[in-house]
Amino acid sequence: MRTRLVLALALAASLGGCKREPTFEERYDAANKSIVERAKRIDAQLAGTAAPPADAEDASAED
Repeated sequence: MRTRLVLALALAASLGGCKREPTFEERYDAANKSIVERAKRIDAQLAGTAAPPADAEDASAED
């Protein structure tokens, strides 16, 4: 009885650790989501920075 219990627990533990690997589509979707989110963060950071006025570049060149 005890041996069967130990075998049953060992089998349950070994099956519990098994997990199928994600398919190509699942990995692609996850990578695409990550890239899109990163691009949005970069765009938001760039939108927060202002480009220097064109006059400032011309004025420094004349000095």
